[in-house]
Amino acid sequence: MPTATVRYGRPKGSGLDDRQQLETIAALLAANPKLKPTTAIRSLGVDDPSTIRRLRDKFRLEQPKLMAHARLGARASVSRRAPANSNEGKPAPQPIQPIAPAPVVAHTNSEVAPTTPAAALVVGWCDLTFSFLRAAAEAQAVIVQHYLEQPVVASAMRRQLALNSVAVAVFNRSRGRRRTFH
Repeated sequence: MPTATVRYGRPKGSGLDDRQQLETIAALLAANPKLKPTTAIRSLGVDDPSTIRRLRDKFRLEQPKLMAHARLGARASVSRRAPANSNEGKPAPQPIQPIAPAPVVAHTNSEVAPTTPAAALVVGWCDLTFSFLRAAAEAQAVIVQHYLEQPVVASAMRRQLALNSVAVAVFNRSRGRRRTFH
C-alpha cells in the first residue's frame, strides 16, 4: 500500500529560476516603497499574465528575505559612495606644502616636455572641467534610467517602437511598388 498521499491538480512550482527577476523586483520596491509588486514586475517588461502571477506569488513567498537583502544592498551602495555635503569618510585635511618649481630640461622626441606652472594650471582646469562633465553625464544617465524604468514610460516606449516598425514596413512596402518609366 502506498504511504504517500495522492495530490490532485497541477504540480506546484514551474522549475524556472526567477532569482534575478525577484531580486530586481525587491530592489525596485526598496527604492520606491509606494510601488506595488505587480507594477514593479510590469516595469521589468513582463506582459504575460501567467508570468506576472508566477513572479508575484514567488515574490510574496520570499518577500521578507528578498526585501532584507535589497535593503542591505542599498545601504551598502550608499555607504560606498561619499556623502554629498558632509566630511564623513573623508581623511583629515593635510597642510599645504609649497611646491618647488620643476627644473627645465631639454627633451628628445621620446620624452614628454615638463610643464610650466601656467600650463599646469590650464591642465588642472581642463581636468576639473572634464570631471564636472563626466559627473553631469553620469547624473543624467541615472535620471534617464530612472524614468525609463517607470511603467508608463516603458509602455509608451514599447508602443512607439511598435509604431515605428509599422511605419518602416509600410515605407518598405510602398517603396517596392514604385515603377520607373524610361
